[in-house]
Amino acid sequence: MTAAPIDRDRVQTVILGMLAAEQFCGRDELQDGQVHVVEAGPVNPEMAWIRGGRWFERPEPYFSLVSVGVGGVVTASSKLMSWVRPLYEDVDRDQMMEPMRIAEVTTRMEEHGQKTFGPFPRWVCAEEDLREYPAPPGYTIELRDDDDDRHAVMAQQAGSRRPGERTTHQFRALAIGPQGPIGSAGVTADSDELYQIHIAITEEHRGRGLGRALTSAITRATFDHGAVPYYGTTSVNTWSMRTAISCGFYPSWVHLFSRDVRTG
Repeated sequence: MTAAPIDRDRVQTVILGMLAAEQFCGRDELQDGQVHVVEAGPVNPEMAWIRGGRWFERPEPYFSLVSVGVGGVVTASSKLMSWVRPLYEDVDRDQMMEPMRIAEVTTRMEEHGQKTFGPFPRWVCAEEDLREYPAPPGYTIELRDDDDDRHAVMAQQAGSRRPGERTTHQFRALAIGPQGPIGSAGVTADSDELYQIHIAITEEHRGRGLGRALTSAITRATFDHGAVPYYGTTSVNTWSMRTAISCGFYPSWVHLFSRDVRTG
């Protein structure tokens, strides 16, 4: 068990520290209610990721937009500032995510071989908020740190990560039915203190409470490893949002970003 509980204060500290590093800004700029346009720092040739951020490969040029619910920060490489600054200066939080601005970013970043993803909500959980659920009748949940007894649905987890998200799975909660494994919740250590949850369940076994049981089990295991769990959904995946909320997760930030999708 961890030496101290991972309460809401610690969760907030970890998230703000990560976002400030990835957005090249101060924590106050994330919370002051204003929209800030910030120039990304130089690329560190000795490090593939941004120091203090998640262990994701940094694309070049760099574009990332986040909001923690009050204002936001738009960060871009210097070579992009000629269009990023006029696009986002003097806008408010809601205007940041207007379709016309997202369309402009998408078109501009395609010129650099990058695809724009989001806006995606990100959810976090503190220990005092976690609601734990048992496996539904006829199923069991087991914690594993190996790759044995894998079901085809688990391949969805590996394939669901976006370009640049190269961190590896650390452990998983496996859902087992009468015929064997039918679902899994795994975590990736995206940084020393931040683990991301990934869930996949065979379609015919959905709607029975397995998502809640898997999510609560893997979240408890993440706390036991001393890390903050976070959960990503698309903006339209209400099923996944309901699962997160039912287990005690709450919205933390919204992210729009571009990544290089070229191969070879």
